[in-house]
Amino acid sequence: MVCGEARVFFDTHCHLQDVRFEPDLAVRMVKAREAGITNFVCCGTQESDWDAVLKIATTHPAVLPMLGLHPWHAHQAQSGWLARLAERLENPRIGLGECGLDFAIEEPPRELQEAAFRAQLRLACDLNRPVSIHCRRAWERLMAIAREEGLPVAGAVIHAFSGSAEIAQEAQALGFYLAFGCSLTNPNNHRAAKALKVVTEDRLLFETDAPDMPPYGSTQGTLNDPINLRLAVEAASRVRGIDPEALATVAYRNSCRVFRSMLPKACNTLSLGFDKAIEGNQGTHHKGDTDGEIKGG
Repeated sequence: MVCGEARVFFDTHCHLQDVRFEPDLAVRMVKAREAGITNFVCCGTQESDWDAVLKIATTHPAVLPMLGLHPWHAHQAQSGWLARLAERLENPRIGLGECGLDFAIEEPPRELQEAAFRAQLRLACDLNRPVSIHCRRAWERLMAIAREEGLPVAGAVIHAFSGSAEIAQEAQALGFYLAFGCSLTNPNNHRAAKALKVVTEDRLLFETDAPDMPPYGSTQGTLNDPINLRLAVEAASRVRGIDPEALATVAYRNSCRVFRSMLPKACNTLSLGFDKAIEGNQGTHHKGDTDGEIKGG
């Protein structure tokens, strides 16, 4: 399928490496593909899960891997983690994330979160890789750091966007893409609805954040699933007053644009050789490479 074709979907943020998916991930992937979801951006959160992300991407070529240090785990990072992350990202088919800021929690300290985020944003800019960003109650600092460090030309996504309409406008002006998920299925989530309405067509993405953030009304303990991406798109179409297929097409094109460095031409899902970036890879990244060849090995 090519970018922009109707009835195709692109999950721009999920965590397929989560241990809760281990028993039946293959079945879930088949069902999601049958439902028209062509690609899944699988984000690592700490060094201990990076290999799992890469192995899933090797097994399932539709999975696009991103590796990063989530703000929740900034205090657990081992010495040298940034250098090891940079080594993994020598493979040009790997993006950076999930990283960011979360001031809704007391630990890790804000200073430590900011240092980890700033370092990863610089790395994404240096390598020109798409970056997936987590932000809760830290909007002022996120915008300030983005202004100071800049954003990678490849694209910067604020995943599971939870800010106000005003913040959405400010973020777009800085160059961010904004991704929305199944929280839109909650009819009482007026903040998200207001923010969604001001997102321009060329900055809109959709995600599930699976296995977390299941659709509204799910029973306690229910895992979110990539197949629920359709529900997020349908909810967004109601908020924006647009046909869901048309909205899916717009978001799909945007997704292909943001993650184009991780995809072969026309959003094909060919084997990308992520196994070469699994621990022990000594490949060399040549800045500016666009042919997708995996160097070294």
